[in-house]
Order: sequence, then C-alpha cells, then structure tokens
Amino acid sequence: MRLFIFLAGAAMAGSYFVTWIEPPLAGTEFSPSAVIGDDVMQVVSDGPWQAWVFLGGFVAAALAALTGLLGRGSGLLSLLAGLSPVVLGFHFYSRADEIRANFGLPFEVNFQDVGQAYELMSDFIRAGLWMYLGGAAVLLLAGIAMTLGRR
Repeated sequence: MRLFIFLAGAAMAGSYFVTWIEPPLAGTEFSPSAVIGDDVMQVVSDGPWQAWVFLGGFVAAALAALTGLLGRGSGLLSLLAGLSPVVLGFHFYSRADEIRANFGLPFEVNFQDVGQAYELMSDFIRAGLWMYLGGAAVLLLAGIAMTLGRR
C-alpha cells in the first residue's frame, strides 16, 4: 500500500508542474504552476476557499508521497489529497451554468453534461490532468482503505 501511496502522491504533486491543457490557437498551455506562477503566497492569503483546497491537495499529496517513501503511509493525508479534487468537482459542477456564463464562450456547452464537456476538451487534455486525477483517485481509495478499513 505504501508504494501505491508514494507513486500516486508523487504523480499528483508532480502534476502541479506538468501541462494539463494545451488549447489550440489560444496561446500558452495551462498548468497550475504556469497560471499561479510566483504569486502562490498571494493566492493563499487572498484567494477563496477553493484556492486553499486546490493548493492544499498538492501539499497533502506531496506529504503522502513522503510518508509512503519513509514507510509509514498516512491514510489521513492520502484521504485529504484524494478528496480535494472531489470537493472542487462537486462545487464547480453545482455552479456549472454560472461558470459557463462567466467564461463567455462563443459556442454552447453544457458543463453539467460531463460527456459533452469531455468530448469537447479531450483533444486538449495533456498528461498533467491525468496525473492529477489518477493520483487523486488512488490516494482517495488508499485513504479510505487505511482509515475506514481498520474498523
């Protein structure tokens, strides 16, 4: 289990620096480190709770990877890291219409239809997003198994 926690935590934490989305004709690629840049402290101090959850997920994943490497595999850190994208996903899914209106897209897309949104974005998704989501899924399952499975 510790090996899985180490690999998943390293993948999720490392995805902070890897390209997530590369839009055609839109300029630069998207990765959290490219978007946030050197303003991490400003995002943490002035950002909404979503920024705290997003950045905290990377920190928890890195700490989970470190504890997995040290042979102690923390179920709580794994659970927190794995839950961060789930919490953000539910929050943004519930506000999908508002977010679509704020984007001002020149075409109609229903973000509540996950299949349509994936079909639209599938050509632009790069390794970083898969590292983030895959690492989070493994950490979530490992966290559940380690914290709730012992009862």
